[in-house]
Amino acid sequence: MGSMIHLAVGRLEIDWGKNAGFADHSQIFQPGDLAQVPYYYVDEDDPHNENGGEFEYNLVTELKDGLSKPLDQVLERLDLLGYTMTYARREFEFVSRLTEFDTDKFSFEQLAESLATVDVRAISADYGDGERFGRFFRRCLFDKIGLERIVDDPEYVRFHVGEGMENLSAYTILRLVAQNPAAAGLPVSWQFADVEEGGWARRDMFIRTVDQENRFLIVTEGSTDATIVRHALNLLKPYVADFFDFVDMDKGYPFTGTGSLYNFTKGLIGISIQNNIAILYDNDAEGVFNFNRSLRLKVPDNMRILKLPDLPDLEDFEAIGPSGAHRSNINGRAAAIECYLDLRPGAAVRWRNYHKELDIYHGELIGKGNVMKGFLAQTTVNTSYDFSRIAAVLELLISECTAIRESARLADLEAS
Repeated sequence: MGSMIHLAVGRLEIDWGKNAGFADHSQIFQPGDLAQVPYYYVDEDDPHNENGGEFEYNLVTELKDGLSKPLDQVLERLDLLGYTMTYARREFEFVSRLTEFDTDKFSFEQLAESLATVDVRAISADYGDGERFGRFFRRCLFDKIGLERIVDDPEYVRFHVGEGMENLSAYTILRLVAQNPAAAGLPVSWQFADVEEGGWARRDMFIRTVDQENRFLIVTEGSTDATIVRHALNLLKPYVADFFDFVDMDKGYPFTGTGSLYNFTKGLIGISIQNNIAILYDNDAEGVFNFNRSLRLKVPDNMRILKLPDLPDLEDFEAIGPSGAHRSNINGRAAAIECYLDLRPGAAVRWRNYHKELDIYHGELIGKGNVMKGFLAQTTVNTSYDFSRIAAVLELLISECTAIRESARLADLEAS
């Protein structure tokens, strides 16, 4: 039979291969995900039985090295790889055109419904003998996921659509299975040990860092911003933090100041850099001015121009100027990165220089150095520290980086 390798959610196998013929799923895992995971084998002493007239294999379970990660964390990695729900739908439509099956008889919504309702915890692992997904769809999955009760023409779907399913990627299936409440909390595992033991692949083919084409370079106005964003990713999003690179600050941060960052952005566009890049400006007067200037540039698809988000928390903020203290909206005027950290009662900004082009004053958080130190001292996520504002920054950053990779995946699909 050869050495088998499986990608599974719980016991539901999503993808499999044999010997040297298998897909690379290393990018949805991290090196720290190495664990003992279950492998299922036919019992050699008692290989099968008949249960109510239905042939079944008797299985034994062994624990071996593999990669395992919670499904919800895998989904966030799939997003950053570009395998979003939008991509899943477009891939289904592409496959339907490629194999000419009738989407009026079997739609993306019907596939999604079936995978969202199957009892993934009850499925036996006695299937998937190295076959393509289309044959598996016809032979086994069609009945197990209850498609007969969903579609109007079961035999058409079983055979004609089954051919189309040959070309549907494992990540589209995985994303749809993730909508299933019964899959919540299940691990995604990659059972590679048999292929490794059989000499078909080395371990470093499975346990790897994120490939360069899937990484994102984050460029900010200064080393403070980069330090805070990187620490926030490690604290709040450690399962995707390895997708992001920052300018090497150990050798001196080269882009201090918004004017320098704007010029750097122009330079990157001018040389048609191929890396995935996110430029992040502060949400103060200087940052907004250069953010707006940067948006007028011819920005390529692999780059996003961002600024820290406007937040309701910052619309009514203590601000001190020549006329004393007043409550002000500091979005777009004084909201540098430190304002997105935990701010204790009494936090305030001080108005400083007048920005002529925007006709507003630029402000700065008082005691911002101490605010930053307090954040960097956090080593765990706890309820005594307010992470909500910096979490909003990460949400923006991850969303826009996802859009970069989604766009590239969709372009590749259309070019196929």
